[in-house]
Amino acid sequence: MDGAKKTNISLAGLLELVETSTLSSIKGTVGGILSLISDPTASSSDLIKLIELDPPLTAKILRVANSSYYATSKTIGDIQQALIWIGFDTLKEIILTQKMSELYRGGTPVGGYSRLQLWRHSLGVALLAKTIYRREFGEKGNNAYAAGLMHDIGVIVEDQLLHREFMHLVQVLEDIPQPLTDGENSCFGYDHGLVGKGLAENWNFPAELIDGIGFHHDPEGAREEHRLFVKTIFISDYLMFEQGYGYVAMPLPDREILQQYVRDLGLQWYALRAIIEIVREELGKIEQKGYLIA
Repeated sequence: MDGAKKTNISLAGLLELVETSTLSSIKGTVGGILSLISDPTASSSDLIKLIELDPPLTAKILRVANSSYYATSKTIGDIQQALIWIGFDTLKEIILTQKMSELYRGGTPVGGYSRLQLWRHSLGVALLAKTIYRREFGEKGNNAYAAGLMHDIGVIVEDQLLHREFMHLVQVLEDIPQPLTDGENSCFGYDHGLVGKGLAENWNFPAELIDGIGFHHDPEGAREEHRLFVKTIFISDYLMFEQGYGYVAMPLPDREILQQYVRDLGLQWYALRAIIEIVREELGKIEQKGYLIA
C-alpha cells in the first residue's frame, strides 16, 4: 500500500513475541474459562478454583457483582455469593470480559481508531452474537459470546506489538479508505484474522473459536461444521459496524454478502432489528454505568 510502513516481522515471529509480552498475562485465565464454557460437565467449584488462581480478578468480579448494573439489594462478599446471585453462565462471561478488557487499556487514538473503540465494538459483537443464538437458535450462545469478544484480538496484537507500523497504517486508511485486511496484508503480509487464528491455536482454544476468530471476515474459509457459527460472528461484526460501534473509516463488505449469510442462517430481518435494539440498550447501560473497561 502506498505510504504504509512495511514490517519485516513474520506471522510466526509476531506470535513468538506474544508469548513474551504482557498479552500472555491473560492466557491462563482465558484458556481456563474457555475450557469451562466448552465443558458441559463443568461445575461451580471448577469456576471458583479458576478465580482463586487470579486474586485481582476476585476483586473485579465482586465490584461488578455489587454494582447497580446487577441491582443487588445486599453486599456480595465472596465469589460463592456472586455465583448464586449472578448465575454460573453470567459469571463465566464476566470473567472472560474482565480479563480481555485488560488488553484494551491505554493506547494512542488515531483518527477514528482507539483501543477503547475497538473494545466497545468487540463487546457489541459478543452481545449480538450471543443474543442471536439465544433468541433465534434456542442455545446459550456462550461460545458465540466468546468468539465475538475475541474476534479482533489480532488487531490488539498488532496495535501493541507492531505499534508504530499499525498506527501509521490506520492513518493511511483515514486518507485512503479500504478494508483493514487489505492494508494489513500490504503492510505486514498477513491480517488480524490470521494473527488471531494463530494465537488461538497456540493457546489451545476450542476449534469452533479458532475458526470464529480466524475467519470472521471470510466464513467460507472455515471448516464446514463451523461455518454457520462463523457466519453469525460475521453478521454480528457487520451490524455492529453499521450501528457505529467500531472503527468504521474503512468501507464495509458488499451488503449482499451479509444478506446471503442472513438467509443461510434462516434469520428474519425484523427479528435482527429487534435484537439490535436489545443490544444497543444493553451497551447503553454498560457505558452509562462506566463498566466498559475494567
